[in-house]
Amino acid sequence: MSFHRRAVLPLLLAAATVLSSPLPAQAQSAYFFPQATDAAAFDAAIPSPEQFLGYPIGSRYTRHDQLVAYFQELAKHSDKIRVQEIGRSYEGRPLLIATVTAADNQARIDRIRQQHATLVDPAQPRSAAGDSPVVVWLGYSVHGNETSSGEAAMLTAYYLVANRSAETQQWLQQSVVLFDPAQNPDGRDRAANWHNAWASDPASSDPADKEHVEPFPQGRTNHYFTDLNRDWLALTQQDSRPKLAVFHQWYPNVQIDFHEMGKDSTYYFEPSPKSMHSPLIPAASYEFNKTLAKYHAQSLDALGSLYYTGENYDNFSPVYGSTYPDFHGAVGVTVEQASSRGRVQESVNGLLTFPFTIRNQVATGLGTVRGAVTERSGLFDLQKDFFQSALKQAAQQPVKSFVFGDAHDPALTRRLLELLLLHRIDVHALDRSVTVDGQRFDAGSAYVVPVQQAQFRLVHSIFAETPSIKGDVFYGSTSYAIAPAYGVAFAGSRSRIDGGTRVAELPPVQGAVNGGQAGFAYAIDWRDYNAGRALAALQAKGLSARAAFKPFSSATAQGQVDFAAGSLVIPVAGQPLQGAALLEAVTAAARDAGVQVHALSSGRSSEGIDLGSDGVKALRKPAVALVMGEGVTATEIGSAWFLLDQQLHLPASKLDPQQLGKVALDRYTTIVLSGGTYTGIDATAVAALKRWVQAGGSLVTYGNASKWAVEQKLADGESLGKDEEASEAERRAFGDQRDIAAIERVSGNILSADVDTTHPLAFGVPRRQLAVNKENAVTLQPSANPFSTVVRIDATPRVNGYLSERNRARVAGSAWLLVSPQGQGNVVLFADDPAHRKYCHGTDRLLINAIFFGNLVNPAKARG
Repeated sequence: MSFHRRAVLPLLLAAATVLSSPLPAQAQSAYFFPQATDAAAFDAAIPSPEQFLGYPIGSRYTRHDQLVAYFQELAKHSDKIRVQEIGRSYEGRPLLIATVTAADNQARIDRIRQQHATLVDPAQPRSAAGDSPVVVWLGYSVHGNETSSGEAAMLTAYYLVANRSAETQQWLQQSVVLFDPAQNPDGRDRAANWHNAWASDPASSDPADKEHVEPFPQGRTNHYFTDLNRDWLALTQQDSRPKLAVFHQWYPNVQIDFHEMGKDSTYYFEPSPKSMHSPLIPAASYEFNKTLAKYHAQSLDALGSLYYTGENYDNFSPVYGSTYPDFHGAVGVTVEQASSRGRVQESVNGLLTFPFTIRNQVATGLGTVRGAVTERSGLFDLQKDFFQSALKQAAQQPVKSFVFGDAHDPALTRRLLELLLLHRIDVHALDRSVTVDGQRFDAGSAYVVPVQQAQFRLVHSIFAETPSIKGDVFYGSTSYAIAPAYGVAFAGSRSRIDGGTRVAELPPVQGAVNGGQAGFAYAIDWRDYNAGRALAALQAKGLSARAAFKPFSSATAQGQVDFAAGSLVIPVAGQPLQGAALLEAVTAAARDAGVQVHALSSGRSSEGIDLGSDGVKALRKPAVALVMGEGVTATEIGSAWFLLDQQLHLPASKLDPQQLGKVALDRYTTIVLSGGTYTGIDATAVAALKRWVQAGGSLVTYGNASKWAVEQKLADGESLGKDEEASEAERRAFGDQRDIAAIERVSGNILSADVDTTHPLAFGVPRRQLAVNKENAVTLQPSANPFSTVVRIDATPRVNGYLSERNRARVAGSAWLLVSPQGQGNVVLFADDPAHRKYCHGTDRLLINAIFFGNLVNPAKARG
């Protein structure tokens, strides 16, 4: 400890001086750029961030609009920088990419980009890249409350544009530096407003001071509480997609993702531990982390800043901003700075100031450019070899083609196709019917993905099981496989399937009413993932709808059509709209949702139940409350919010946990409690919830909320799985405790489970086998009621990811989803978040069912 204080405290105190009083621009430059000792080293015509903003960097948190304005100001004064708005966040803030390079490079930037792109084409020789500049991507503020990042972006861009040294001019001539200055502007401004609102003068270093303690949901995540650093593969958010398009225009050679960690740490950069490397990635890629690390070390050594490498943060899945480039032949690096979370905070290393954290990030960014320019030739060789080796590695795989698609679920089929195209993956339309692993795929509704392609490693990540992992230490989830989580039909073929036409663009959405004006009813197959959106639209217009709890077949204008359990029936009789007006409303809902609606002339079915059966049940219009506030896991409740907003277009009320005992709950049909800590909910609120459920409400819980509901007797009669009793203490090495704890942690993975497809909560699920996410240690015992366990993890579950043998034994055979009837209502208990990370569509449709069918899932009610 004393060594840390001796090494770091003088630097921290120097930063405190910068923080405490406004200094001339040259004084701030001397602090942030100690290598530029001559004040004349900077072009006086280029305003520094301090000059433009009117305050010293590090003395307050720069809002996103100010950050955008500064980058635009640089572009006004210099021909070395070009700023593009590539999109908008959910809250309407601009997303930027700034391109910095020499002026003559800017003049031929498109030719440079095309020349550089030859590196990712295995058919092109390495020489095709010629003398094109090395491409560096610097990504900032993906977590909005990691405060040093965006400030460092401004300073780093200023240095490259304004510094006159020969070294900087060489960098600009031999590199193209892409700045993503604020990947998460909504979260950044949430944090900025908090820190600025609670700032004191002089600044308080007390860790308990409000400036350092953000309230729910904090600024880490975006508008829908998504961790954007884990969205590079799934691309669920509109914040993520524009930058990915730019990535695939440039294919950077080096990509740095700037982060922060706890205040008592120092600074981290890669390489990461070998146990966290993917066997899909060539060893040379990870070895180049060590090469680049030399330049990061030199930069921080020059400042006397402490750092460490090789101890944590995983590197085996292409979901992060520092790993997605690894899967494209680049050197991706996570850097982490101890965070002041405000202007100054006490730490074990002394006073940790905002300027100090910013300076380290600036040094690392400039060191990255220096390293990339110096190692340009090796980086080009690495990227060229990467894509050529992908073809060789693909040729050795037992699976030769992946095929996916479901004629009954065009919405999810189309969504997976869209994802593949966004990742520049080669996809072909299936031109003949094939059967793979017992599943039939038909031409016109299915697609083929050849394994033998340059993007093989990304194809594997999306469709195949996670490669074998040792399980030493994990930072995040161990499986992010997309196709199993989507729930759409897919299979891997050991023989090559030659598809038809290569798909160049996404086909238009097909939504229509078939058969014109109905004489009796309109019907929508619930197997289509977008059927819920159509139902919400119809109910919003005051139309009544029913759901068939058993399958039926009807004659339509397109012939005999089979409708699965859960399919919607919109009767013509008794509606507030009639004739052409009703048809117009149904047609609008069909077009918006992209679903096929069939006009039926009779209530008599050719097979299955008739439409007047007791098995065709009236649906109530849902009124949903999402509980979000202190103690609630923001990313989980954010996924439910996103599902209702963006998928269903169904508005939801957002309640603080403390409101549960104070507001009238009877206006809601469904209340959702995601994972979190609910100890702050008092007895009055618990009693109110019990009364509401007994009166017919449907309480949906998952993870720790399900555990809490059982403990509070809200789900009376249900029980939790038992943890293994600790065996008699055995002696273990003190130094192994971190690794042992990591091995026994449930690091998110995908498990095979059995689903009762006849249960209303599982309507639309096409198969009895379902892939479920397991992210926590909560296990539920199957219900004593034989009809109420909807999803149960297999007795010998197939595991995609890492799960210790002890945890595998704990979850095997446990319930993942069950219903606990309570009076006229029920509690729907999930063991984990069904809408995990917003791409688990196979299970988020169970949540959709709970919202629409929640009052019809009690066993006695279901029997009618």
